[in-house]
Amino acid sequence: MWPRRLSTAALAASALALAACGSGTQVNPATYTCAQFKKSLRTNGDNTSGNFINKLRKQANLGQPKQIEVREISFGVYFACRGKPGSTRPAAKAIATAKAVKAGTYKPAPGPAKKKKSTK
Repeated sequence: MWPRRLSTAALAASALALAACGSGTQVNPATYTCAQFKKSLRTNGDNTSGNFINKLRKQANLGQPKQIEVREISFGVYFACRGKPGSTRPAAKAIATAKAVKAGTYKPAPGPAKKKKSTK
């Protein structure tokens, strides 16, 4: 029974990987927003976030293996959208962040300050 589960998991993982490789609805990276990105991640069968990352990866032309480029662009989109309104367009900032990560010069902005608890 164990080999069957392993092969089923491998098949499901490869199907998910192929689903995000550029098939489906195409996006314009210049107009794609953080709200659309987050909605795509939450929606089953919506692969526009994967298309967005792939297009940004091609625009950035980082010259690294695909897997590393996808991670760096995803990291850039995350930090470009973190704490911002849904109408924010993360493309330019995500590419700049990915290039800074590649160069080793990226320092993430500190998160929101922790609230102090009352000692009453």
